[in-house]
Amino acid sequence: MNNRKLILLSIQIIENNIRSKISVLDLSKELGFSFYYYCRLFKSITGYSPKSYILARKITESISKLIETDIRIIDLAIEFGFGSSEAYTRAFYKIVNKNPSEVRKEGTINRQFLLQPITDNRLKKNEHSLDKEPEIVYLGEIKLVGIPFYYDLSMGNDLTEHWSLLTQNISVIPNVKKPFKFYQLQFWFPDQDNDSIYFYVAIEVDELEFIPIQLTAKTIPNQTYLKFRHKGLANQVGHTYQYIYEEWLPASDYKLPGHFNFEYYGAEYLGPYNENSVSEIYIPIGKK
Repeated sequence: MNNRKLILLSIQIIENNIRSKISVLDLSKELGFSFYYYCRLFKSITGYSPKSYILARKITESISKLIETDIRIIDLAIEFGFGSSEAYTRAFYKIVNKNPSEVRKEGTINRQFLLQPITDNRLKKNEHSLDKEPEIVYLGEIKLVGIPFYYDLSMGNDLTEHWSLLTQNISVIPNVKKPFKFYQLQFWFPDQDNDSIYFYVAIEVDELEFIPIQLTAKTIPNQTYLKFRHKGLANQVGHTYQYIYEEWLPASDYKLPGHFNFEYYGAEYLGPYNENSVSEIYIPIGKK
């Protein structure tokens, strides 16, 4: 069974247990994936993290009862596995941008906030933007200075503000390599809630010394990577990641030992809105 079918199977398990307390960790174990890899795979195939999908489906399924019956909100929360009215209300507001009591009073809801079960027919493939086959590369230690931040995937914001803040502060960073070499690192902690991710936008330096207090230093250790090249608009890079994690990596024998990957913006990067712009994606690999 391929990974797409396994994710569809996990979606069916979710649907069969929509009124229970569903653990993403238990789902990953049932399918034989690590928590980290299952979350990455689910996100790349469906566009949702497992947790956000489960919450959206539970809220969607609860709406008709909320509007059409007089069931108490606490009872509705317990019926759908939330445990408390507070937990249900928080999840409801995150999905609908209104409290359950508001929606009940209005007696209607904007259907665009609701999520129907994802099926095989809905999983349309996006064209990736790789302009070359990936290659295996070994990189030595990389010293970086930049800005780390926590990012909620459900918000859908771009990273322009953080990049702008970094570029405004380049003049105060000592030992910056010339020409400038920019990196965007994504990293996770084991068993982390996959609704969020940590980013780090940074510039490479020769030495880590006299780091300005408002910035953070990181060192990427010696590592072997799969190097992919994304060519096109920056907002299309998600399609390339989808191809990498949904098709290329599952069809390979490579192991993923690291909880990070990064993008490098070098001489071929012509800006986020240039169709000829090339960014490089580096994914750490272990032995086959």
